[in-house]
Parts: sequence; C-alpha cells; structure tokens
Amino acid sequence: MTENIQSQLSGLVYPAVLGDALQEPRHRSFLAGCLGGGAIALLILPLHLALIGPTSLPVALVLAWMLGQWPLAMYLSQTGNLERAHAFSASLFGIFLTGLCLFTGGLSSFALVWLAAVPMEAALSGSRRIIAASAAFCAGLVVLLAVVPQAQVSFALATPHATLISALAACAYMSVLALRLALDHMRVRKALQQGEERLKLLNDTATDIVCSVEPDGTAKVLGGPLETVLGLSCRQARGDWLFQRVHVSDRPFYLTRLDEARCGKNVSDVELRLRKGANAPGEDGAAEYIWVCLRFREMTSNEGDVSLRLALQDISARKAQDQELRQAKEMAEETSIAKTRFIASASHELRTPLNAIIGFSDMLRAMPAEQVSSAQNREYAELIHQSGMHLLQVVDDILDTSRIETGHMDLTIEPVDLGTCLESCRAMMAPIAERAGVELVFADQDSLAVLPADRRALKQIVINLVTNAIKFSGKGSTVAVSVRTEGPFQVLEVCDQGIGIPAEMIERLGQPFVRIEAEDSPRNNGSGLGLSIVKGLAELHGGALQVESRNGKGTTVSVKLPAGAMRAARAEPQSAGSNQQTDTSMTVSECVSAVDPVVLAHSA
Repeated sequence: MTENIQSQLSGLVYPAVLGDALQEPRHRSFLAGCLGGGAIALLILPLHLALIGPTSLPVALVLAWMLGQWPLAMYLSQTGNLERAHAFSASLFGIFLTGLCLFTGGLSSFALVWLAAVPMEAALSGSRRIIAASAAFCAGLVVLLAVVPQAQVSFALATPHATLISALAACAYMSVLALRLALDHMRVRKALQQGEERLKLLNDTATDIVCSVEPDGTAKVLGGPLETVLGLSCRQARGDWLFQRVHVSDRPFYLTRLDEARCGKNVSDVELRLRKGANAPGEDGAAEYIWVCLRFREMTSNEGDVSLRLALQDISARKAQDQELRQAKEMAEETSIAKTRFIASASHELRTPLNAIIGFSDMLRAMPAEQVSSAQNREYAELIHQSGMHLLQVVDDILDTSRIETGHMDLTIEPVDLGTCLESCRAMMAPIAERAGVELVFADQDSLAVLPADRRALKQIVINLVTNAIKFSGKGSTVAVSVRTEGPFQVLEVCDQGIGIPAEMIERLGQPFVRIEAEDSPRNNGSGLGLSIVKGLAELHGGALQVESRNGKGTTVSVKLPAGAMRAARAEPQSAGSNQQTDTSMTVSECVSAVDPVVLAHSA
C-alpha cells in the first residue's frame, strides 16, 4: 500500500523534478501533507454533521483551512515552484489563525501561540526571503489583533487549561515541522556527500583540469586532477596562480590568447609550459615544467550569464613522443644522406682497385713478350694483387655489415688466446704503421686470458680499430693497444694521438655509413663501415663498444668482451703423438646458453 501511495504521489510531482534525489522527496512530502489534510477534512465534515450537528464558526474555519490545502497541491503539481507553494501555505495558515483568534478572544485566544509555527512552516521552503516575509507577516497579524476591536467571545473554550493544551499541541506540530526540516537537511547533506564522491571520482579519472576564468583574468579551479598533474592542492591554486606558473617565454602568447577568448573570438588550442610542483616561483627548489594544452570555451548559465571556462590537459607524453619522432626522422634522414655518401665513396673505393687491375693487366697484354722482364712481371702482379685484396676487403666489409644488420652473422665460439691473436694482428699491421710513420705499441701479450670468441671476428675487431687509429694519426704519433680486466670482462683499448672526434659525432659512430667529417680528416678514408662492424661483432659476443675522444687530442676506443662466458679452461697444447682433436666450436645459440648469469647482468 505504501508503494502504491508513493507511486501516486510521484505521478503528481512536477516532471522536471522527477529523479532529483534532493527535490523530489520535498515535493512528495508537501503534496502528501496537503492532500492528507484535505482528505481528513472531507472525512470529519460528514461525521460532525451526523453526530454533533451543524458546525460552529471555528470548526468551519478549521475545515476550510484543511480543504484549502488542495489548491496548493494542485499549484505545486502544475508549476513545480516549491518555495512559492510553501509561502502560500504559510500565509493561509496565518490567515486562518488570525480569524480563529478574532472569534476566540483576540490576544488572549488559545490559538495565538500557533502563530509561532507560521515562520517555521515557511522555513520548509529553504528560502530566507520567504522566512523573513512570513515572520513579518505574523508580526503584522499580531498588531492587527491588537488594533482591531475584539468580537464577542462566544467560541472560547470553557476549560481553564485551554491555553496550555493549545501550547502543547502547537509544540507537537512544530516538532513535526522540525523533523521535516531535519529530514530535508539530512537529504541535503547526503546529496552533498554523494556529489563530493562523484566529483572525487571524476577528478581521479579525468585528464583535464577545469577552471573558471574570472573577469580580472585569474583562474578558479572547478575540478580535475590538479594535484596529479601540477602537484598543487586547491588551496594553493588561488589568485593569479595560473599566470605565475606559465613559463616566462610563453606568457605573452598566453595573455594574447586569453584576451582574444574574453573578447568572444574563437581561439584554437594553446600549447605552453607550466611550472610543476608546490614551490612557487622564486622559492628554493628545481623548476620542473610540463607541456599543457589550454582550451577556452564560453558557457551560458540558466540565468543567461556568459562566463569563460578553461580546460587544461597534460600533453607532456605526447610532446615527448613528438620529440622522439622528430629525432627518429632526423636520424633516418642523416642515415639516408650517409648512405648516399657511402654510395659515392664505395664507387670510388671499388673503381680505384678495378682501374689498377684493368690497367696493369692491359699493360701486360699490350707489351710484346720479348720486352717484358720477370721483375716487371712481378711488380705488375704485386700491384694487381694489392688492388684485388683492397677490393676484396671493401666487399667483405659491405657483406659483413649486411649480415650483422639482418641477423645472419654466424659465429663459431671457441677458446681464443688473446695474446696470440694480438701478436698476429701486430705482425699484420706493423708494416702499415711503418709506412704511415706511426709507432705501433702493443701491451705485453704473455699474461693475457683466453676468451670465448669467434677467432676471425676477434681478429677483425682488432684490425679495424688499429687501421682506423693509424689512418687518423699523423706522422710521429703513437697508437697503443692494451688489454685490462674489468669485472667479468676483458676490455680491449686502442688509443691514438690523432685528430680526435667532434663531440656531436661520437653518438653517431658505430652506425653504418657514418664517417668523420672534419676539415683536417683524410679524404676518401674508407666506406664508413669499420666501427659499425666492430660494434656489431662486439654486441654479438655479449660485449659493447665505447668511444672517448677530445677534438684534436686523440681518441680511445674500448671494446668490452665477456671473459668468463664459457665454462672452459685454457686450452693446453696437445702432445705430438696424439691424434685426438677436440672440437670446441659453438654456435651463437649454444654460446648464449653457456653464458654466465653474472656476465649477462654486467652486459645489460
């Protein structure tokens, strides 16, 4: 039955109020009181006529007041104006009490105390204006009772305790009104709590900080993850906090866009830097700035007032991605340019030995047999051989780079005596260094360790590094090759006293086709693949390449290689009579599986 009554009352509630957790219960309560009072009057009237007889004037006033509640309920249902409905109800109640007092003793009437309930009933409207008006209205009614001559007291109650009983009844009625006020207050508090929870949830999940732009240009925070984005509390975001946190170089741009938005112009999104952190400008602490996007929008309230809203979004991640994309694009363009230069250089590198091979072979073909001496034949053959070997080296470098980049470089891992490898490289490079006027110094190779490595790759690493060092060193300078132990690694270092490398070039060294471009660097000094091959081979071994240089002071190139990756002892020489051969070769995958975890941790 209660649910049925609630459903009927909800059908009478003004449609715009339905679903409002705060206003709908208040409308239903007012409608229930008005309809209930009128229904009770209709029930009392026939019973009074049947059991007592004709109604007296006070009883008629009471019934008229109760039936007068129905038009108030109809008014509220049609207009939805609860404040005005409460004002009409309080006025009707005051008029009824004044009429009752006129016929029951005036200022000495038992009903006079009920006038105190009129402002309390008006308090149900929630409007201070209506409460003050109802209090003034009651005061005017009391003055009216004092001024108007009293009518014949023919309807006064005979009981001596009439005033006491009336006061107790008035207290009970005002207690009911106070309970309704408490219920309204509880609903308001609950609605506010729910609103705060929803706002907190919105602030926790939202990405934008919403602000209201005041007429003086300051920004008042309305909501959003202020503390998450800027590290500020709402208490700290006061006054001109937004302007003070804009980067100095972005402030003119911000003020221009703000002025355009306040003038009603369509302003595009504004990207600028804001200071992050609780410390204000001028205070101690590092200044951290983030990129934000500001969007200005005009909002119109229900009263027609136009205000400016500002949405602030953190775009630091997007800016970082854009920066990475720009750097990747620049790197790709530089690589493309380097490849173009490489093609030009490679064509020269390939054409020069080919011209020598073809030229000397043509000379041999054109010369009569009786005019060709054996010494001349050997000289021409030696030149053809050198040109062919140079051509083969260029082709090998290109193929090695291609295999490393595509992941098709196969290594045969075996115990390699580092001292023997360095001695072999020294013997190969000593004549080249002597012709270039460079002193080549190798460290003592007797106490060097055995490395798990590919023998050919390790030798290629040393030769490429020494070749580069000799190429960029002047006559009379020194190229030193040394080996030192660093934790689980053996570090091979090649130091020269050459022209050095510009700081901006060091990060790019090791990329394919990149060569040093300096005014005093040798021209046509190679394909630019040497260090790229060294880096790739070192990384395939689980090591790394490091370059340290000072422009004009020389360069130190270090290759870090794992020393304990293979769990194998140093190979001992086999006896002359032994026919047994030990196969110590390993594939790359087998080598990786045999790597010591400590070495992997250092190399990572």
